[in-house]
Amino acid sequence: MMTFLRLGSVLAVLAISRVSMVRGEELVLAENGRTEYRIVVADGASPSTKHAADELRHFLERISGAKLPIVSDREPLGPKEIVLGENAHLKLLATNLDLPALGDEGYAIETVGETLVIAGGALRGNLYGVYGLLEDHLGCRWFTPEASRIPKRARLAIAPLRDRQLPALEYREPFTYDCFDGDWCARNRMNSSHARLEVKHGGKVSFAPGYFVHTFSSLVPPGVYFAAHPEYFSLVEGKRQSGYAQLCATNEEVIRLCTEKTLEVLRRNPAANVISVSQNDCFSYCECEKCQTLAKREESQMAPVLQLVNRVAEAVEKEFPGKAVETLAYQWTRQPPKNLRPRKNVIVRLCSIECCFSHPLAACDSAQNKKFLEDIEGWSKTGARLWVWDYVTDFSGYLMPFPNQRVRGPNIRFFVEHGVKGIFEQDTYETPHGEMSELGGYLTAKLLWNPKCDEKKALAEFLDAFYGAAAEPIAKYLDLIHDYAEKRNVHVGINAPVAGPHLTDEMLLEANDLWQEAESRVQGDAALLARVKLSRMSVDWIVMERVRLEKTKPETANPDLQKLAAARFESFIAALRAGGVLRLREGAPLNIEEYRNGLEGVVK
Repeated sequence: MMTFLRLGSVLAVLAISRVSMVRGEELVLAENGRTEYRIVVADGASPSTKHAADELRHFLERISGAKLPIVSDREPLGPKEIVLGENAHLKLLATNLDLPALGDEGYAIETVGETLVIAGGALRGNLYGVYGLLEDHLGCRWFTPEASRIPKRARLAIAPLRDRQLPALEYREPFTYDCFDGDWCARNRMNSSHARLEVKHGGKVSFAPGYFVHTFSSLVPPGVYFAAHPEYFSLVEGKRQSGYAQLCATNEEVIRLCTEKTLEVLRRNPAANVISVSQNDCFSYCECEKCQTLAKREESQMAPVLQLVNRVAEAVEKEFPGKAVETLAYQWTRQPPKNLRPRKNVIVRLCSIECCFSHPLAACDSAQNKKFLEDIEGWSKTGARLWVWDYVTDFSGYLMPFPNQRVRGPNIRFFVEHGVKGIFEQDTYETPHGEMSELGGYLTAKLLWNPKCDEKKALAEFLDAFYGAAAEPIAKYLDLIHDYAEKRNVHVGINAPVAGPHLTDEMLLEANDLWQEAESRVQGDAALLARVKLSRMSVDWIVMERVRLEKTKPETANPDLQKLAAARFESFIAALRAGGVLRLREGAPLNIEEYRNGLEGVVK
């Protein structure tokens, strides 16, 4: 089990990534399909370390054609070895590795004579070290679960090096349907709580099942308690709330019930690292005298909630000293209290839901972003263990063209610079093939591991590998929608309307031409053409929906857009079917045939 608090203590403000070349001859790991090297692993190595050995052998063979044997550290030290993890051979080498300082996820890669050492935390560090070698030093890329780039080399050699890396963040989650694959997550060094990460991957940041966020109604269910104890629930305009509202957080019996339930859940789920004690997803906070006296004294509605969470966390610390209690700073609780501080085992997850996401948070002049800056700066001064819930999709239209790829890097760096230790990027999570979601998931993963990474290079590599010859017009499309929002200072939130000002009819017609060019460039490659058609759905969707909207306002109808909608209708529906699209907006399952029938009469 990950020692969660210890992990947080060894993380740097930004990712520690020290790579230096050292003197000596290069190591020739394989040449012309042959190798003199072997991989050495301890017999009692962790499951993820043994999986790391298998992955290293697999990918080195794909690169060079040579299959390295995996041997026990009980064998004598050999002249040419890849020593993986802490084992008897590592102890015989002249290294200055401080393995405890690397925590659970950090790692070191270094050459010692003709030996290559990859060593770090047994939980995930050794595995991440293997992927760090393959990606950072040998050029491997895992863009999506289906699309990767593994170079081919007749002569596989590495120069002497010394590389130390610690993640910038203890919690890294690209919350995207296309990114839930466990192998993809591990290879991109993500410990996502919702991904299909297994024991062989070193597990993940694990929430107690059913207690991820918005847990008040699970901790103290109104259906169980309201009839006999309405005082347990929020008082709003003089009336206790019986439905999905909030708790009276200062009520001692509520605190007791929350504490008992939290301990019970953790006892039943020993593998859980974190449990959330957090407000429901609504307003209706308690207006009783006791709650509001505390809120006014602390100048924040967060105060009653945080006081409750601290009380629960105190009990958790006594019985489960390695686990954390998470709560939300969300909407009405986002502003930090004046004096009240979270306990050390409390995680405060700050949510940016109200913000504009077409400009970097720190540079945007919208009122919402300015207030968010005040709140994150306030929380960072409290010394709280901060996580962030950030948003990178349009929830009312998962296919809405969204100019937010350029802001991911600046925003993640901004969070880390303000002391944030974990980031959850909520993207299109309910369906595959949201608007550029494969690209967004990959960029997010690169930045969550290393906020200083070159995102322009990562974007160019992705487009080239994923779309092939179609990369150039697709890059122009991305520039088209991003440049417009930037130059005209158009603010875009998470529920942009179909007639939103960040997209003009003229832009959509130009965007369609770019996607048509993209298709024409890959006509001879079925796999690339299929990817382009699925990504093109975003422009098709907004064209269809805008024409649908214009039918209600014929005086604003654009005949060119209507012609385009009619021409693209069948191709768009075919792409929806081919992609297995499950939803077009949050929480609304898609019946493609019903959607088609309703749309056909509008656009044809």
